[in-house]
Amino acid sequence: MLSRKRVITAGVCFLSVILFLMYRLADIQLISTKSFSKNNVNLIEESVNQRTHRFTINDGRGYFLDRNGELLSTDVIPQIVVFPNLYNEDWPITRISNILQMPSDKIVDMINTLKKPSALSIPRELTLEQMNEINELEIPGLYAQLVTRRKPLPFANHIIGAVGEDPNLIKRKYKDKLDKGTVSITTKTGKNGMQYTFDPFLISEGETQFIYHVDRQGNPLFGLDVKYRSQANPLYPLYVKTTIDKQMQEAVEKSLNAHHLEDGGAVLLDVETNELLALASRPVFTSNTLYEHENKMTTHQIPGSVFKIVTAAAAIEENKIQDDRFYNCDMNIYGEEDERQLGMLNFEDSFAQSCNKTFGDLANELTAEHKNIIEEYALKLGLLEFNGWRGQVYHFKNFSHFYQEEKGQIRNPNKKTQDYESQLAISQTAIGQLDVKITPLAAANMMAAIARGGSWSEVKAAKSVNFANGTELVEFEDHKAKEHSLSPYTMMRLQSLLVNAVKNEKGTGHALQSLPFQVAGKTGTAQKGDGKSFNNKWFAGYFPADSPRFALVIVDLKHDSTNRATAVYADIAKEVMQISSVKDK
Repeated sequence: MLSRKRVITAGVCFLSVILFLMYRLADIQLISTKSFSKNNVNLIEESVNQRTHRFTINDGRGYFLDRNGELLSTDVIPQIVVFPNLYNEDWPITRISNILQMPSDKIVDMINTLKKPSALSIPRELTLEQMNEINELEIPGLYAQLVTRRKPLPFANHIIGAVGEDPNLIKRKYKDKLDKGTVSITTKTGKNGMQYTFDPFLISEGETQFIYHVDRQGNPLFGLDVKYRSQANPLYPLYVKTTIDKQMQEAVEKSLNAHHLEDGGAVLLDVETNELLALASRPVFTSNTLYEHENKMTTHQIPGSVFKIVTAAAAIEENKIQDDRFYNCDMNIYGEEDERQLGMLNFEDSFAQSCNKTFGDLANELTAEHKNIIEEYALKLGLLEFNGWRGQVYHFKNFSHFYQEEKGQIRNPNKKTQDYESQLAISQTAIGQLDVKITPLAAANMMAAIARGGSWSEVKAAKSVNFANGTELVEFEDHKAKEHSLSPYTMMRLQSLLVNAVKNEKGTGHALQSLPFQVAGKTGTAQKGDGKSFNNKWFAGYFPADSPRFALVIVDLKHDSTNRATAVYADIAKEVMQISSVKDK
């Protein structure tokens, strides 16, 4: 009896194992072929990949051009693509050797070391003539091809951004494309910068590849040749024509590196069109620090005396300026003797020499009549709004050219109103301290508006999105303010103040007098208030002052005794003027 129960139990266990294995086999072969296990593995795709060798010529993702049509995000490189194990003794190695001007044994050795399809490493770049000669030989498994590869991340790091794999984002954001099979969970998407904001237009609709099938030993299956597979739709991939000037972007990057500006960056705008010409932020991020990305030019920073432009605008517009009035600039806003003994200064010299006492007094007089007046004028100058282009594009609401742009602030939203009502708090706000924060992009836009005489508009980073044949899919029109926010007289006075801050021998921007053209601008030094030994150092301005073409803001967020901001400003301004003069010819 006992042995019979054991037999039955053993039989049940054996039958259970058989049934489980049959279910598992059915699950693999029939049920979960496209979504196996908790990792949702597509078994059909993996099976194909296992017996397929491929070389990607173009990943199918859209790309970026600069304003002159030069590639920004990718390089097109002429290369020789080689598939190993597809050769016999009769292939014309001597002809290849002569075309490439390389020893034949070296070419053979390079090919014999390959385990998978690769591009040959040759000492000189292929010419189109060499490419044509190689392809005319019609050698199986060896092709001269223009291969698209992404540029290294550090170039235009924060404005262009990076791409990477994100299966969860694909499932959430592109479910319809995933269901149709036009994308897979391994399709790369934008992680930050314009790669992220323009991702719906740029995401790949299919790769261009050389492929061939192999057996388990990696040898080509009999009768199968290398196949060329490309996107079905000839209008793709799309491309974004940006407003960036590649040469000016390179000049900005070079200057920041040369002066070892480690934390901060630069923003350069075209005054006439209000388009972004260059933007660089430091530190740069790499593929290993992708999620540490922070664009310092679109996140708000403490501006220091650059904010005195707002206080000056309010005082001029509200008719608080008296030319014969002098301020005691030997004193600071705390009622103590200041470390800089500037003497008695009028309004214009106070601005040029950046006297805190003058602007603290003016702000208190203004707020006595209207307590929110500083905030209102900051708003009029565009410092508290998004400054980058945004709007509805097809069904995308609030489509933005700038990734994670922040608005400026006058007050900390977590503090009480009464915290800002004391005379000291008003004075600190007036000189860009306490809780005042603005983005360098907003500061550059303010400078461009002043240079134009008051007309404000959003900053564009892209002109259009285009099909592969050049036809426009989306054109980004200018987004201008409905009317001038400040009077022409106020703007004229602000222009004069900014010129004098550089032209005046005692002005804080006098170091820029050595340039062969006049700069109008304002320095700013802000104490961070976090116990660190570094301050924020700004220079915001435009040039040439008599006929403004460019607005440029430099921010050094790790300022010590070295005044990098002004030195970087001078280098970039000089280089930009040289580049533009060549283009104008």
